[in-house]
Amino acid sequence: MSGRLLLALMLGVFMGALDNAILAPALPAIAEDLGTGVDRITLAFSIYSVFYAVSVPILGRLSDLLGYGRVYGVSMALFAGGSALAALSQSLEMLVAARVIQAVGAGGLFPVAQAIVGVVAPEERRGAYLGQILGVFALGNVLGPNLGGFIVERASWHWVFWINVPIGIFGVLLLAGMALPRPTGRARLDLVGGALVALTFGSLVLGIQGLERLEDLGFLSPRIGGLFLLALLAGLALILYERRHPAPLLDVRLALSPPFLPLWLVSTLVGYALLGGIVFAPLYAQVAFFLSPFASGAILNALALALGGVSGAAGAMVGRVGGKRLVVLGMGLTALGLLVMAYLASALWLLLLGLFLLGTGLGLVQGPLSYLALGLAPAGSQGQVSSLVSLTRSLGAAAGITVSGVLLARRSQELASLTAGGPGGFSGGTGNLAEAPAFVKSLLQGTLGQGVLDGWRLAFFAALLGFAAAFLLREASRGSREAKAGAKG
Repeated sequence: MSGRLLLALMLGVFMGALDNAILAPALPAIAEDLGTGVDRITLAFSIYSVFYAVSVPILGRLSDLLGYGRVYGVSMALFAGGSALAALSQSLEMLVAARVIQAVGAGGLFPVAQAIVGVVAPEERRGAYLGQILGVFALGNVLGPNLGGFIVERASWHWVFWINVPIGIFGVLLLAGMALPRPTGRARLDLVGGALVALTFGSLVLGIQGLERLEDLGFLSPRIGGLFLLALLAGLALILYERRHPAPLLDVRLALSPPFLPLWLVSTLVGYALLGGIVFAPLYAQVAFFLSPFASGAILNALALALGGVSGAAGAMVGRVGGKRLVVLGMGLTALGLLVMAYLASALWLLLLGLFLLGTGLGLVQGPLSYLALGLAPAGSQGQVSSLVSLTRSLGAAAGITVSGVLLARRSQELASLTAGGPGGFSGGTGNLAEAPAFVKSLLQGTLGQGVLDGWRLAFFAALLGFAAAFLLREASRGSREAKAGAKG
């Protein structure tokens, strides 16, 4: 793999990671500027996750059919364009539309980058390249919170999106004229399968969001139970249709085969644990320890530094140690970190310890899990398999963000009812908490702070289940790896 290609892959992955991390400390400022609540601004996160989940299998399949370099370049251009539109947003609706464009572009970044590694890199170097790419992913997470907090305090939240534009342009220029493996047959895209994917996962996440109004509507209402039923029926139709399609968008026979089932489960649960653990961590630091937006964003350095350092080490070791051992150890540390955050973080240093353990665990899981998936992938299906890894991880992330947002929204509504017409016109904002009256601090800790803790507790149990499922993972046999190497040659 050439250095130019590796740099292009790193830029795309870095851009996606930076965007997710840089937004966390900017959420309160974005909500205030757009005239909406913190609970509603999470729509920009959850919608992003839904459309990312829809675009991942489509772009993964397109990369197999049309060529990896072409799809990756278009994806970077879309992401940069969506970032520019988000920077220009003057309303929540415009921001959500921009995030949809970003999500479609993001669907071809990390999964197609993994597919390119699987196709181009030799098997003995694959883990090292995946480790480098994940190390850059961690670097984006290190810089993101710091930049987000700094931008919010010194400039405008719009610049958390503008920063992606030059990165995307440079990445597209690097790919221009680069020769990558391309298919020779006629491209056939499964449009019906794509529509069923969108219907299944879109309905699922919207149904989860509807749980926010469970007490008002009831579970059997069309807004909640109806959407869950639609997701179930669409999912069944997707399975039945794709099993008969000659060129399925989602190869359900492959996806439902015994070697892959525990891998999808672990991928889903690690996605839930990651986003459920970090999305509101800066907010918790603001209301529990009265940190500024800049300082609250900086707490994620504990996670990101651990993730970056461990990802590179895991990539270097996975070929010798094996992916399964590293994933088992990583899921155990992920659960331990969330345990500390959810139940023991009574002091700032304990919160930082929990985030560090969470980052260490995730660093041991993400690269080796992709290594296992690419090792099990049949020859010529790297795009589909890598897209399924990203799809299941993004579905877990969508659930983590949405469920955490629902729990926070309930506490936010409780805060609103307690502060309606309250003393001093307090409106529930989180600015200048260090100088706020004692009753304000106590009120925010008992409502918004508890809402974040509720989300962390669910993330802990998801990580614990992932730890158990990791023992069921399988590794590709030496014979199958040699057969694929011969087919590639």
